[in-house]
Amino acid sequence: MRSIINVLIDLYYNNTKLTNEMKDHNNYIIDTVKNHIRSHNVIDENVLNAIDIVQRNVYLPENYQNFSNVDIDIPLPHGQRMLMPSVEAKIMQSLIIKKNEDVLVVGSGTGYLASCISLLCNKIHGVDHYKDFVKLSLQNKNKFSFKNLSFEQKNILSCWQIIKNFDVLIFTFSVESIDIIVSNMSKNSRAFVFLGKYDSPIKSGVIIKKSKDSSYIVEHVLQTNLESIIQNDD
Repeated sequence: MRSIINVLIDLYYNNTKLTNEMKDHNNYIIDTVKNHIRSHNVIDENVLNAIDIVQRNVYLPENYQNFSNVDIDIPLPHGQRMLMPSVEAKIMQSLIIKKNEDVLVVGSGTGYLASCISLLCNKIHGVDHYKDFVKLSLQNKNKFSFKNLSFEQKNILSCWQIIKNFDVLIFTFSVESIDIIVSNMSKNSRAFVFLGKYDSPIKSGVIIKKSKDSSYIVEHVLQTNLESIIQNDD
């Protein structure tokens, strides 16, 4: 059987019409990706359904749209990269997001992860350092019917206090210390954070759970290659 990559390359470079046979290939690809995600111990059907419903290709640069169902981190402008689907799925599953919870995504990029999470929560707000990412996120939101989803441009370094307003936090970049995050989290909230040295190629994804008395615990979830927090405007 031909590889997934070969099928996608044919679609992209040869501009072939989508025949019934290719529709079958596309369904095969989607099923294969979901099975690959399941192989990472992602078994939450709500998470898997969200990934199935939200069309990832819409959120990608045009020259990468035909590779949307491949488990790779897609390059974005400003030297950023979109998280791998398996990593996004593990983040969503590990947080056990509830329908009555409000979620903040810091580093929302083109809005894909936030769109998936909108199907799992009460309200979700995405903030990003880059104005063009926010513009793309709003355009992508308007293509669908996500009523509980919003985006704005913010530099989190100057407004850490906003995270107090949310039950669940997701940071898509890495930090060297979680202290500033923990000190601004509300009681009984939780956060997914990538932690690691600035010059380290591998970062650890952890969940911080803050309790009523302001104590907290940290649980390791995954490891991946990731960009560090943006320190300056470009």
